[in-house]
Amino acid sequence: MSRAPLLAGLVLVGLAAPIVLALTAMGGSSAVDMEICPPGQVGEVAGLDAEQARNAGIIVAVGQAADVPTFGLHVALATAMQESSLRNLDHGDQDSLGLFQQRPSAGWGTPAQLQDPVYAAQAFFGGENGPNGGEPPGLLDTDGWHHMSLTDAAQTVQRSAHPDAYARWEKAAAGWLTALAGATGQACHPGGGLVCPPTGLAAEDGLTPHALRVLRCIASHFPQVTTFHGVGDRPANPNSDHPSGRAVDAVIPNWALPSGDELGWEIANWLIANHACLGITYVIWDARIWSPHDEPSDSSDDGWRPYQHPSGAADAVSHHRDHVHVSVAGLGGGCTGGAWVVPIAGDYTITARFGQSGAHWTTVHTGVDLAAPIGRPVLAAAGGHVSYAGWDGSYGQRVEITHLDGARTWYAHLSATTILEGAAVVAGDVIGRVGMTGNATGPHLHYEIRISGVPTDPVPWMAARGAPL
Repeated sequence: MSRAPLLAGLVLVGLAAPIVLALTAMGGSSAVDMEICPPGQVGEVAGLDAEQARNAGIIVAVGQAADVPTFGLHVALATAMQESSLRNLDHGDQDSLGLFQQRPSAGWGTPAQLQDPVYAAQAFFGGENGPNGGEPPGLLDTDGWHHMSLTDAAQTVQRSAHPDAYARWEKAAAGWLTALAGATGQACHPGGGLVCPPTGLAAEDGLTPHALRVLRCIASHFPQVTTFHGVGDRPANPNSDHPSGRAVDAVIPNWALPSGDELGWEIANWLIANHACLGITYVIWDARIWSPHDEPSDSSDDGWRPYQHPSGAADAVSHHRDHVHVSVAGLGGGCTGGAWVVPIAGDYTITARFGQSGAHWTTVHTGVDLAAPIGRPVLAAAGGHVSYAGWDGSYGQRVEITHLDGARTWYAHLSATTILEGAAVVAGDVIGRVGMTGNATGPHLHYEIRISGVPTDPVPWMAARGAPL
């Protein structure tokens, strides 16, 4: 077949059974299921010992549960490393305690609370549901924090006597997050990469963290889909995963038309590409079912095989022709955001290369120009978070994405941006449209790779990552 074929909570998957805690969400009344790695079962993270890795994993998991963008996770990891070496200290300057060296006398919480790594991380992030109600302010309580440098963002929370100290851990924090949010086999790490905003839909009610993340991420990445079914919407099939909150149905608009069929396959294949970080056990669409390769299959077509409803019914709903069904496990893996794709959809022509000189550039060309018609979709080349989206002088409309390894990609001269600063993206997400804004003589995408702020040639970089330009 040519086309076929959330973790929104806190998960640390381990070699042994995780410890499951029911915690009160940050200052609110609803409970959050949190699965924490047992001591001694934490996977290795380069540069961290077992205690540090476990604490870092807790920080990441708490941040993911609060929908904190990737940059915010970098800030928190670097801050905790600078303040406590990622150790849950029972002492510090004056009355400072815990991972972030927060002070009871400054209103951060009781000594017992601040030595709870989960509470300490919740307090650091703050936000609408933070335990301190915005005072003292956490990271999410600070206007414009995601536009700041890492060290400035950390300092707005910590108010340290050494305000520039956090910068030294920026690169290391990105590496730790790559490992912690990565697909690490049976190592105990949090799932990561995909952080999608709440939808406000009633279908979210009662879903497990994995299923909630699936629903939110489908809605975020495929806004054409506006109808979902969750726990109480499939009473005719009580033996399915729906009653337990481990299944989501995404209803495909115009499913009987070719456009609906294409959308359904696009969603199904996107889910499969991200099944590890979403904790997906199987996907059903168009009378076909997919599961990972370690599941039984009578087809070698990428895990897809024919589907028959248990009741024998063959209507559109039973055969999943009008909706994509997704079932999730109680536990799941993670995604690294490591896949790379060509940052423009369809055909293009390279009209200027890295290092060229001429009247169009002040010194030399710092990227590669991909000429294409105005309005052509521009794609995120890899997973990460949007660290800039707006007008930038001669670059015109520009989007910048910061990736988990610290690299930054620039997309310039756009006619329009379709993404907001702080948003999490995965490879292939549409972030804008080809244009000729700023200093441009024709429609094209100016594409840059920057390492520690220094431009590097995108052509060998992309070729080394399996996405040659």
